[in-house]
Amino acid sequence: MSESPRLKMEFPSLPAPATAHEQRRQQVLEAARLCFSRSGFHSTSMHQICAEAQMSPGALYRYFPSKDSIIEAIAEEERVLATACTQQLLEPGCLVERIVQVGLEYLRHTRDRATGGLTLEIWSESVRNTAVGQRFCEIEETVRAGFRRLLVDARDRGEINPDTDLDAALMLIFALADGLVLHLQLRPEIAVETIEPELRKFVHGLLAPRQPAAAVTAAGGRAG
Repeated sequence: MSESPRLKMEFPSLPAPATAHEQRRQQVLEAARLCFSRSGFHSTSMHQICAEAQMSPGALYRYFPSKDSIIEAIAEEERVLATACTQQLLEPGCLVERIVQVGLEYLRHTRDRATGGLTLEIWSESVRNTAVGQRFCEIEETVRAGFRRLLVDARDRGEINPDTDLDAALMLIFALADGLVLHLQLRPEIAVETIEPELRKFVHGLLAPRQPAAAVTAAGGRAG
């Protein structure tokens, strides 16, 4: 596999709160994320969120009238971040390298307990097909659709193997990402950087155009 130029990508972030009201609102959302990651969406109470945010119930209810409204606000943040992350895949450069670098940034983003724990809780809700899970599934489907369009365009340009089953490839990429999030939560001592070479081999092997048999034979003959 030939070396591709390394791309520098950073996981997108939300705009910094501009007003005191937005700062307090963000404080509530960050506290809720911590509580949800520890106890789950259903077991977390508004009282727990108030305690984590160090805010009285009366103050908190000025920003969010219910726990459902907090969950919806978090879902909207996740949608914005997912859209921005998908946009990074459209940057110029080698497709394999773009996928690898976006994937690595996503894994770094989910390393902390609050973010990674919330991700695992979202999966649980999705598997149980709850209203909360359905909301986050909608976000993932949007990301998946954008990713698929990217692969279709790349296939049409000849950048990936024309025989690639795109739906199967997408399932493998998403499954690998989800599995890595889980295992990196279980193995916090493992640095994300250590998996980069093997991740690149995986994506390249899955998507890159195959060399014609004659070219492979010729290369083998030269090596000999």
